[in-house]
Amino acid sequence: MDIETNCENCDISPVGKPYKRTFLRKWGPSLLAIAGVLAVNVLLLGPSGQKIPALTPKQLHARKLGEERTKAVLEMEFDPVSDRRLGRSFGSRNLSESEGGIMEYTRRRHRVLGDYTHEDVSAEFSLFGKWSVSIIYFAFWVFLMFPNWFLPIGRPGIALGGGLTMVVYRYFLHMFNHGPVFEAERVIILEPLFLLFGLMLTTIYLEKMERGGLFDKLRNSLDDPVNWKRSLKIMIMSTIGSAAVMNDSVVLIFSGVVVDLCVRHKVSNSMPYLLSLATTANIGSALTMTGNPQNILIVSLAYDDIGWAEFASNMVLPVIAASIVNTFMMFVYYGRELFPGSSGFFQNIFIMFFGSKTPEIIALENAHQAKLASDPEADFGSGWTIWSKIQVVVAVCFLACFAAGFDVCVVAISTGCILMVINAYKHQHYDPRPDNTEYDSDGNPLPPKKMYDIDGNEIPPEEEELITESETTLTEVDYGLLLLFIGQFLLIGSFDDTGVPQAFFALTMGDCANQMTAVPCVYWFVMIITILSNIASNVPVCQMLAATFPYATPYDWMQVSFSATIAGNLTMLGSAANMIVAFQAAKVGDRTFTSERHAPFGIPSTLLCLYVGTFLLTLVHFSPECSVKLGTCDDANDAADQYYAGGGANDYYAGEADNGGNQYYADGADNAGNNGYY
Repeated sequence: MDIETNCENCDISPVGKPYKRTFLRKWGPSLLAIAGVLAVNVLLLGPSGQKIPALTPKQLHARKLGEERTKAVLEMEFDPVSDRRLGRSFGSRNLSESEGGIMEYTRRRHRVLGDYTHEDVSAEFSLFGKWSVSIIYFAFWVFLMFPNWFLPIGRPGIALGGGLTMVVYRYFLHMFNHGPVFEAERVIILEPLFLLFGLMLTTIYLEKMERGGLFDKLRNSLDDPVNWKRSLKIMIMSTIGSAAVMNDSVVLIFSGVVVDLCVRHKVSNSMPYLLSLATTANIGSALTMTGNPQNILIVSLAYDDIGWAEFASNMVLPVIAASIVNTFMMFVYYGRELFPGSSGFFQNIFIMFFGSKTPEIIALENAHQAKLASDPEADFGSGWTIWSKIQVVVAVCFLACFAAGFDVCVVAISTGCILMVINAYKHQHYDPRPDNTEYDSDGNPLPPKKMYDIDGNEIPPEEEELITESETTLTEVDYGLLLLFIGQFLLIGSFDDTGVPQAFFALTMGDCANQMTAVPCVYWFVMIITILSNIASNVPVCQMLAATFPYATPYDWMQVSFSATIAGNLTMLGSAANMIVAFQAAKVGDRTFTSERHAPFGIPSTLLCLYVGTFLLTLVHFSPECSVKLGTCDDANDAADQYYAGGGANDYYAGEADNGGNQYYADGADNAGNNGYY
């Protein structure tokens, strides 16, 4: 179903006639949203940031404790053998006194942040090295964002070509003393690749094992003859599923389902349905600590413990609000496609809440009922065979292992392998053999041909060999998608080495750097995180913040998690889920999900969801705005408040409060992520 047109400003109406969106209709909401964001921040912070408040006594006290603890752990003695055994992990957060307690935990974590999470090598680049690497990165970023503007290579080829280009170029930079060695193997994160492979394997077997099985029943559960109801079902399923089992899993499984539903109903424009899947997958994944990779990373790197219930309780209101906003935007922006025959917004309201129907909607319902009546096979029946039940058992075990906290990569690959063995057994012992009987012109079966050797002896027919899984199902794994992510890891890893994202953060945050989640700075902070997440990817941004602000509070991380996740809906490259939807849809012939069509909806929806959710999170949150392990939640802080408020602060803090802590930020990367620690 290749329905991409040559008219970039054209959409397809439900009856198949293209209509042209005006510039204002297409980009007006985006421009209005951007202007609104800038106006809010200018109003809160002032045109030049003159309204940014000075650091409070509590903030100064917390910063002082952080500096003292960092200095103390840098001076601690350690056992290199024990550290090597830990590898990239810092072990338990709750060490006993005999094991070293909080200080030993802090030292181990400090080592991981500096040596593995975010190793700062920006000082080893020359100015030429930084600029040239940045130019190469942004060139391939544009190529990936708009692959159809250039040669027909495709995103996997562009990403892999960009990654290899970066490896070769970094080698020459090092040879001519313009940059450090590029350790490419360290920037390729294997866990997402293992997870994607396991999920693709699982998805293929769930879909191919049996006609009318679990996969077809899931497809039918999302089906509806009415367009807006079908879109709403997709959004509800995607939101709940992403919160339960990770957004990448949901979009990988259901992208093909959504395209199939569009084909079944002869939908000319599948964009609103694919956007319904992709945007709500990102929004729903913000609810839980296992919903997406950046949430998993945040919980693992946070200085204080963040439990599952604590995480979800903080996110429930922002996620609900963002889901409502995104649904409202979807029904307004794509009202013509989702409410055929409607005269506008107010009639859409009557259609949704009061049962009103247009002649076009009635025609869609009648056509669907007529199709079911004429072709009962179209619904695949409602029975459950033994193989469908086995699929359900495997799927339930898969979800249970996910929820229990087992390694998601191991769970996904193991599930795929189990389904492969079951499918092979079914294929060998239960599936009917292919009929190789030949017939004459009258339809009568011909006797099997006999073969003889040179002596005239009949050669017995060879036993038919079964087609193996390696020849069929394993060839359907999208290895191109894995290459796409490998190339992106190489590009992003090299770009992060230059220190440009960190410099951009420091420059744009200014005096808000040390009070990033306090009102009013939080509204500017989430905007900067959104921009960085779409340029340098959200996982590296979270790694950078963990190394730069090692003692960030649980509430700080809640704001980072929400903004970095919602930011995925801004552009096509904002999240892996978007790329998976585009890739999976294109694989079955639907190439409508492009950057040019994503941005006009993604920009206003993302910004509105981001600011509504951030506002609610600042009002209602259950995570402390202090660090228990750092000691800033102690009652002793009350005495500190009186001390600072009474003018007892020393000249150092007085001077730092005047400049908002910029110097601290500039030195923070050296203190928090010092890769020369050992």
